[in-house]
Amino acid sequence: MMKYGAEHVEHKFILSFVESEVRGQWRDIYLSMRLEAGETFPEDLIDPSILVICNLDGDIVQIVLHDEGCDCEFQFTYAEKAQIENFVQEHVNV
Repeated sequence: MMKYGAEHVEHKFILSFVESEVRGQWRDIYLSMRLEAGETFPEDLIDPSILVICNLDGDIVQIVLHDEGCDCEFQFTYAEKAQIENFVQEHVNV
């Protein structure tokens, strides 16, 4: 996770499914995350969570990092997004 425009820093985390809801042509999937041992969140990130937006066929359209339930100035690295995509494909019925 990194602030927009900042240097890439990879974080290792464990994902959990929270809920899923259909919103018109989209399915919103909410995930929680906790860091693996020895990892720390970036200093300004307080309560991160993840919104994965899929179409109704289950294709991922966007992955959004939330802080305290809202969009924030942080984004995931490519490797972190890949981890999230794999989790959704393996563990969430879309």
